[in-house]
Formats: sequence, structure tokens, C-alpha cells
Amino acid sequence: MKNRRNFLKHAGALALGALILPACNTQTGNTQEGSESGTAGDSTSTGSGNAAAGNLGAIGLQLYSVKDVLEKDLKGTLQQLADIGYTEAESYPGEKGHYYGMEAKAFGDMLRDMGITLVSSHVGSGNKDSKPGAWQQANLMANFPELAAKAAETGQKYITCSSLDGSLRKTTDDLKRTADLFNKSGETAKKAGLQFAYHNHAFEFEKIGDVMVYDYLLENTDPELVKYELDLFWVVNGGHDPLAYFSKYPNRFPLCHVKDMDKQDKTKNTEIGSGSINYPQILKAAKDAGMKHYLVEQESFTRPSIESMRMNYNYLAGLTV
Repeated sequence: MKNRRNFLKHAGALALGALILPACNTQTGNTQEGSESGTAGDSTSTGSGNAAAGNLGAIGLQLYSVKDVLEKDLKGTLQQLADIGYTEAESYPGEKGHYYGMEAKAFGDMLRDMGITLVSSHVGSGNKDSKPGAWQQANLMANFPELAAKAAETGQKYITCSSLDGSLRKTTDDLKRTADLFNKSGETAKKAGLQFAYHNHAFEFEKIGDVMVYDYLLENTDPELVKYELDLFWVVNGGHDPLAYFSKYPNRFPLCHVKDMDKQDKTKNTEIGSGSINYPQILKAAKDAGMKHYLVEQESFTRPSIESMRMNYNYLAGLTV
């Protein structure tokens, strides 16, 4: 979803301005120099030689980033990602539903055999008209308990709501019901041995009346039952400072989506390290605040998605924060 607010009016603020400086102009914590370090522009070097260069830790991927090829060759594409160096993954519901038509346990086992841990899977919120059906098409409003039980079979730790349907966020009363839905989903996930989380876009930084959607959800959900997957691109795109959220809401953000902002078109993203977001600064703050999982995500491309994923991995694998 594209943000309707005017990002440019926020960019003049000093704190936010520091976060959108090109990473290549920020030397603190960035060791991305030369082809051996795995720069963003290096699309040929493999991940294995760069893993020890940086200190970020395990690097993961939201599989939606390779949606153009994933379901055409599921196993082959996942193996390519493993060969690049990715050791964590987050799935999304594909054309065949959750886990791409595979049984949940078999999907988790396949990834483990490749050296990839399935950390999380995305699930839609559904809407007020959602009806129970097969677990492969489940959402928060329909058949979520069975999906949570299936998700636990993969070995994943998190089950993450990918977005919030418009029907669930029209009024402040809607937001109260949505906070209740999140708490209930958190209880369901906990019973299955999982942690529930919510992934943001940019609309959460708009207001309904005097209430900012994102802050309301953070403040009205149980910190133990509901965590948040901070999509760093959309926070900055929405005119806000990720560092302020790390400080104000400690231990609420165990996962994040890492994608860079195109320098010419701020509604688009690009390979990490070649855009305008100051990732050395943001990821250092994230790590210091207890971030556990860094998941690459990219939705805008000027080259094959696998090539972009190699560039993203190489940048992060060589990053010292």
C-alpha cells in the first residue's frame, strides 16, 4: 500500500533527516568498502565469503521478495537463497495458501535440510465477512486456531499478521476491536507455542480522529501477547523515526523488515545500501534494542529478484554495527 501522506514535509526534521542519509555517506559502523566486503553493487560474489565480515548475525528473507519465481520452482528457488547465504526465512500465503501447497511440517523440514530456519509466516487479518475454511486459507478472523497449530509444526517461532484490512480501521471503535482481536490472536498463538506479531505498512502512521493507528495498537495490546515486526522502510516513508519507537516501546520489536528507499522515488524500494535510508545507524540501534531477526524484503526491482537478493545479502553480511 502506498502512503498518501506527504513524506517530503517530514524529511526536513533533523532526526529523521539523519535516518535517510545515503548509507554510503555514513562511515560509522559501515565496513562496506571493496568487492571483498560485499558491497550493495556487487551482484556476483557469494554470501559465504562475507558472513564473517559483519556482526549483524543471521540474515533472513521475507520470501515475498522472490514471489515472481518462488512458486514456479519452490525448492530450486529456496536452494538458491540458501546458497547465497540466507539462514532465516519468513513465508507468506501463496497461490495455494499457506506453505505453498505443502504440509506445514514438510515445508519446515525442507528448509531445515537447506540450512534455513523458518522464523515466521505471514497471515492476513481477514475482515468482518471472513468465513472458516481450510487452514491453508485461514486468516485472523477465520480458522486461525488451526493455522496456528499447523504453523507450530514447522518449528517457526512467530506468526505475523501482514496487514490490517480497511474494514478493521475506519473508526476509533474499529481500532479498539482490532486491539482486542490482536490480543485474542496472541492468546491463540501462545497456546500453540508461538508468538503473535503485527507487520506495519505506512497507513498505520495516519490518524483516525486524534489517534495514530500504530501507537494506539502498541499501547492497547498486551506486550507479552503481541509483538511487532517493524518494517523500517514504511516507518521512514511515513515520516517517523524507527529509533524513537525502539526507545519508547522496548522489547516490542523482535523482527524487522529491511528494505531501502529509492533516492528518486520515495514510494519505491531498492537494494539495501544503494538507497537513502541510513541502515548502519538504524540497525545498530535495532541491535542494541534487542532486535533478533533481520528479514530482507524488496518489492521494486530493476534486475532479476534473485540478483537483488544476493546484493542485499552481501551488503548486510559485511555490515558492522
